[in-house]
Amino acid sequence: MIWKAKIPYKVSCFTWLLAKQAVLTQENLMKRGIQLSPRCFLCGEKAETVTHLFLHCRITNQLWDLFINKKELKWVMPRRVTQTLKIWSSYANISGHRERWKIIPACIWWSTWKERNLRCHQNKSNTIQKMKMNCLVLFHFWCKQEYMEDLESVMNVLGSL
Repeated sequence: MIWKAKIPYKVSCFTWLLAKQAVLTQENLMKRGIQLSPRCFLCGEKAETVTHLFLHCRITNQLWDLFINKKELKWVMPRRVTQTLKIWSSYANISGHRERWKIIPACIWWSTWKERNLRCHQNKSNTIQKMKMNCLVLFHFWCKQEYMEDLESVMNVLGSL
């Protein structure tokens, strides 16, 4: 699912790193000998691990809820990114938009990572409403991008601006 979703290549690479538990969260940086506070930059409540930040953080869960509640899914967040991808893809058939459904986890994770880095490196933060809007706009953009496979379709989008 990582390499088949129609998302930017760098986001596919990022998702692959997530699946390998190799994204440079506070925990992974500390394993490399860098002295840091282990707290999650989003919630400030728990240690910033891959599983916490991207699956179990109460802030990130609100992004997941945007999509899960819309489909009224019975969903319990798995323990690992790989499990999440596997289970998520099994729901693709019920969504009616298989290709778009595959984009959602990467969209949530990329939005989460961008917000985390904004807080970590620029000491700024968005409200949860702004985070949700950023995630939805990104999802919309990636869905539109899926249909722009030739120059004519790109020119049509530009012409509609």
